[in-house]
Amino acid sequence: MKKALAVVSFIGLLSAFGATASAHRIDEYLQAARLAIGPDRITLEMDLTPGVDVAPLIFALINTNHDGMISEAEARAYASQLLKEIVLDLDGHPQRLSLVRAQFPSFQEMSEGVGTIRIEASAVCASGPGQHVLFYQNNHRNDISVYLVNALLPASRNIEITGQRRDPLQRGIQLSFTVSR
Repeated sequence: MKKALAVVSFIGLLSAFGATASAHRIDEYLQAARLAIGPDRITLEMDLTPGVDVAPLIFALINTNHDGMISEAEARAYASQLLKEIVLDLDGHPQRLSLVRAQFPSFQEMSEGVGTIRIEASAVCASGPGQHVLFYQNNHRNDISVYLVNALLPASRNIEITGQRRDPLQRGIQLSFTVSR
């Protein structure tokens, strides 16, 4: 009986590890976005992880001089292009995202499926007291990408998120929030 229980437990463990290993598909570009609403700005944090099958394409898009290294200029250019493909709108007014920080992995890390590009950007916009609506949509590389989008808990007690509606692909989200005095 103990031997049968051990075999069943072992099979259960293998199944659990198998599910974990396939959580990130190798043929897609995973783009995870987090939005933070503050009193005077919206902050966007993104983690972009290319699967091993699409890593060479993504690396080639970034490494435009094809020297095998991502220079600071190439990193900024790619991050800037990414930000141009994002729609951010507050109360019907388009917001301009400015790059704060960009961190890029090596080609080796990308080709192994563990290299994550990290982008932080912000839009300066004051939200006065009352109800507001923030709209976000990621249009970057939708031919090979899967998306996640979430709102972070506001750091300010004066801001309360009152509603969230994501599109089915999680490329976009509409956040309703209230700012108190």
